[in-house]
Amino acid sequence: MAVLKIDILIRPNQNCDLLESRIKLAVTLIQLPAEIKRTSNFSAFTGCAINPSQMPAVIINGNVEFAGDIPTLDMIKRRLEEIRQGF
Repeated sequence: MAVLKIDILIRPNQNCDLLESRIKLAVTLIQLPAEIKRTSNFSAFTGCAINPSQMPAVIINGNVEFAGDIPTLDMIKRRLEEIRQGF
């Protein structure tokens, strides 16, 4: 499988350490190769049809997978498994 590109989009004043740590743990637990980046540069993701009120957002390979809330570890793992299987 190719390396997943995971972007965590946050507001500059938002504490998203929990989200980032959950994503890193999920990637490790299911042994997926991934490049994880955290940014507050909203303009870089205007093509993803999200607005600032929907942050934090998790974008995987250019697709918005989570927005507006911090998903649980199980939710992240389940979605990563689905992506791995091609769903």
